Amino acid sequence: MQTTSLIIHVIAASILFGPQVLMFYAVTPATWMLGNEEVRRSVVKVVTGRFGRLTVIALVVLLVTGLYQYFSIVPEHIRENPQAYRFGTIFTAKMGGFATILVLITVHVFVFGRRIARLSDAVIAGDETQRPALETARSQSFLFSLILLLVTMGTLALGVTLGDESFSYVQK
Repeated sequence: MQTTSLIIHVIAASILFGPQVLMFYAVTPATWMLGNEEVRRSVVKVVTGRFGRLTVIALVVLLVTGLYQYFSIVPEHIRENPQAYRFGTIFTAKMGGFATILVLITVHVFVFGRRIARLSDAVIAGDETQRPALETARSQSFLFSLILLLVTMGTLALGVTLGDESFSYVQK
């Protein structure tokens, strides 16, 4: 069961990370070529909706399998005093990264996503004076996505480091 949990955990991590790379590198830049704001908005809405559902599922699976692994794989003596081992520092950083990912996703959806939707609606309704603000919001969202991508990559690296018992289970 431990190996199965680890496999599922890694798959969930790749489901979280892979689409972020795809969205940042390919999908978002591809939408820049769509001249019609209504079509662009529809495409982005479909893609981000599906991406969002995948993200929620991946985050829940990561949380469940991560808790299972902590209590079933990590030796009891390390769980009792994790800060005496490299494990404690790495684990704390990884959980900080996971929490940061949750915050960044929430900010991206509720701040940038809503701002872009509001401005896009205005442009679709014919208010071209909102187009510069819309493009600024999209640029800010794109840069924010890069931050999210980098935090996710760092958190993945910490997870791999945790999995290396010859490194993480060493006493400080």
